[in-house]
Amino acid sequence: MPNQLFTISLLLSPLFYFAQQTELRENVKLKSFNYDVYLRNKKDQSTSKELYIIPNKGDTIKGNALVKNAASEETHRGFYRINDTEIHFIDIDLKSNKINQKIYSPNKKGNLKLIKENLNLSTYPNDLPPKFKDNKPPHPEFEGGETALYQWVEKNIYPVLDQKYKKKDSGNAVMVLDIDPKGSASFVEIRNLIMAENIKTKLIEIIKKSPAWKTKVNGFEVSGIVFIPIEY
Repeated sequence: MPNQLFTISLLLSPLFYFAQQTELRENVKLKSFNYDVYLRNKKDQSTSKELYIIPNKGDTIKGNALVKNAASEETHRGFYRINDTEIHFIDIDLKSNKINQKIYSPNKKGNLKLIKENLNLSTYPNDLPPKFKDNKPPHPEFEGGETALYQWVEKNIYPVLDQKYKKKDSGNAVMVLDIDPKGSASFVEIRNLIMAENIKTKLIEIIKKSPAWKTKVNGFEVSGIVFIPIEY
């Protein structure tokens, strides 16, 4: 009996670890097969990662969602997109601005297989689904379009930016927001702009109250990171 209990424990431990370390993000359908996509947080002494995880009948498919180094600087961002038969993982190296693409598709038994890989791309690949104007990656849209977005930014964001905390170099900053599947926005950062903590706190509260974003674009469900230029 003790040996049997030990065996059962060994079998259950990996499942328990998986359940504790991951969060179900969504279920996707490719061909006639369903797959669960999880988000896992992983941290060691040198990096912290958010990974997309898909259990895959004997192995596990992983893709970067966000990677930070020991100084909490973002080094990689990633996303995935699907069509009826494929799932595409995009990994962006924020240091070199190079893009890696991996494409998986189910075989006859429903096991996802890597069918294509493109490394060190300078632009987004042409076959990235869905295909948007100018081959830009799909992203949520502000209700009313870009004109309404920049009017909202002008009215709500610029007034709270304390000019004395600006970066000394001339140029533009970029506000990064994370849009959840329901269209709610949360503040991530403003790159190239140094801010006091009280300014950041105000921005977090303002972004929480921003209008809902459209997360169904051209018939596709989209969510995730958006980048908004901030002039200074």
